[in-house]
Amino acid sequence: MRVLSVIILLCVAVSSGFAQYNDLKSANEYLEKKGEVYFKFSVFDKAEVDRLSEIISIDNFREHTVYAYANREEFENFLKLNYNFEILKHPGDNEGIRMSDEINEIREWDSYPTYDGYTSMMNQFGTTFPNICQIVDIGGTVQGRRLLFAKVTDSVSIRKDKPRFMYTSSMHGDEITAYVLMLRLIDTLCKGYGVNPKITYLLNNVEIWINPLANPDGTYHGGNNTVSGAIRNNANNKDLNRNFPDPAAGPNPGGTWQPETIAFMNIATLFNFSLSMNFHGGAQVLNYPWDTWGRLHPDDDWFIHVSRRFVDTVHSINPSYMTDLLGYPNIPGIVNGFSWYRITGGRQDYMTYFRGSREITNEISSTKAPAGSTLPNYWNYNFKSFLNYIQESLYGIRGIITDSVTGLPVKAKVRVNGKEIADSTWINSDSLIGDYHRYISNGTYTLSFSAPNYITKTISNVYVQKDSTTILNVQLSPTSTLITEETNPVEYKLHQNYPNPFNPTTNIRYETSKSNFVTLKIYDILGKEISTLVNEYQMPGVYEYQFDASIFPSGIYYYKLVTNNFSETKKMILVK
Repeated sequence: MRVLSVIILLCVAVSSGFAQYNDLKSANEYLEKKGEVYFKFSVFDKAEVDRLSEIISIDNFREHTVYAYANREEFENFLKLNYNFEILKHPGDNEGIRMSDEINEIREWDSYPTYDGYTSMMNQFGTTFPNICQIVDIGGTVQGRRLLFAKVTDSVSIRKDKPRFMYTSSMHGDEITAYVLMLRLIDTLCKGYGVNPKITYLLNNVEIWINPLANPDGTYHGGNNTVSGAIRNNANNKDLNRNFPDPAAGPNPGGTWQPETIAFMNIATLFNFSLSMNFHGGAQVLNYPWDTWGRLHPDDDWFIHVSRRFVDTVHSINPSYMTDLLGYPNIPGIVNGFSWYRITGGRQDYMTYFRGSREITNEISSTKAPAGSTLPNYWNYNFKSFLNYIQESLYGIRGIITDSVTGLPVKAKVRVNGKEIADSTWINSDSLIGDYHRYISNGTYTLSFSAPNYITKTISNVYVQKDSTTILNVQLSPTSTLITEETNPVEYKLHQNYPNPFNPTTNIRYETSKSNFVTLKIYDILGKEISTLVNEYQMPGVYEYQFDASIFPSGIYYYKLVTNNFSETKKMILVK
C-alpha cells in the first residue's frame, strides 16, 4: 500500500516536471503514518497564498515562506501546481516529552496529562467545587473521546443575567501549549473564588466556560498515554478550523461537518456566548476577524483595543514575548486575520458572523508543543491577560430585552445603526434570560432592537465610556397580529411547552376545534425525529402530553404539530 502511494505521488510529480524523490518518499511516510504532512515552500504574492488556502491548510506565512499541512487528497492537488517544496519534521513528533496521569503531578503544571489524567482532573474539578464548577460533556469525537467544558461561576446550576464567556484550546491537536494553561486556569479560578478579589468578582458576574482540549483525537493520535505523535487534524484527517460555516465561502468550505464541529456549533447555539478566544500555536500573535474577507470589521477599533490590552499586559511581564509583526494594524503581537493570510471555515469568523459573538484567535507559542518545563513561563506571561480578557465581557452596552405585555424575555437582534454595512455586526439577546452584551468602543450610538412579531424599537444617544458598562434595558411591544392570535385562537393552536427550560419532563398542550388526524413529534437540533407523542385521529378539544427527556442530553429541541393543512413548530430547551 505504501509503495503504491509513493508511485502515485511520483507520477503526479513527474507529470508536473518537478520534485525530489526523497521529499516525496518522506511525504508518503507521513501520510501513511499520520494522515497528514507538514511542509514549506516559497510564494512572493499574498494573493497567491490566499488562493492556495482553498487547497491546503496554511499554517503560517512570513517572509515569503508558506508553512502548510495537507492530507493525502490535498497534497496530491498541491503537487499538480508545480511548486518546489520541502517536507518538514511534523511538529507533533516530540520525543521524550514529559507525561503524567497522576492529578497531583499534573498540578505541578510542568508536564502534559495523559488522556485519562485529563478526564480525571476535569471530573475532579466538578466534584471538589460543585457549587462553582460543573463539567459539561458536549459530545464525542470521531473515536469516542469526550469534548469537555468546565463551567465556572457562582450560579453554576442557574442561568442568570451574565455574559457567557468561552475559552477553548487545541482544536489543532498538535498545538497544545494552552491545553495545560487552561487546566491551570480552571484550577486557579476554582481555588481563588472567595480568596482572590478579582477572581471572586469575575465568577460572581460572568459565566465562564473553558474547554482545554477541542481535538483530543488529534492530540492523542499516538495513544492515550502520550501527546507525542499528535496531529493537526481530527481522526478523519480534517482540519477542524477550516470546517465551520463561512461568511464568504458558504456552509461547507471544509467539507462535511465533523462531529467535533457539530458539537461546538450546538453549544454555541444553546448558550449564546458573547465573547470568546480560541488558542492555537505556531506563532506569537493575537489574530482577530475577519479571516475570510479583506475588508475590516466595522468594530475594528474595538478588536484592536482589546487585543492590544491583552498584549500590552503580556509585554509588561516579558517584552520579548508575543511580538510577531505580521500585517495590519502593524502593532507587534496583533494582526488582522486576512492581512496575514486568508482562511475559510474558521471558527473565529463563524462565531463572530453567524453567532453574534466576538472571538479572537490566540497564537500563544511559536513552538506548538514546548517542553513541559517551559509551561510555567507561558502561564506567568499570560495569566493577568487571561483574567483581563474575561473582564472585557462586562464592558460596553448591556441589558435585558422583555415583552412589554408579559414581561417575559425576548430573543431579539440588537443592531448599532451605521455599523451594519455589508457585514453581520448584530448580536442576539438570550432566549431564556433576554440579556444582551454589545461590545463597542467609546462613543455615542443609535441602537435598534427587533424580533419576529414585535415592533422594532430604536434608541438614540446611547453613550459608551471606555472600559465601563452602559445599562440599557428594553421592552418590545407585540404586533397587533400577535395580540389577535393570543385573544382569538384559530381552529388549531399549539401552546409553548411548560416548564421551559425543563429537566427532565415538560408538558405540551394544543387545541383543535375540528376532528382530524393529528401528529405531534419531537426533533433534535439537527432535525432528526426522536419521539412521537401523537399519531392518531382526534376529536375537537384541548390535549396535553408529557415529554420525558431523561435519556436525551441537554440542548435545544423542537416539537411540531401537524393536522389537516395546519402545522406549527416551537422550540424548547432541556438543561440538565
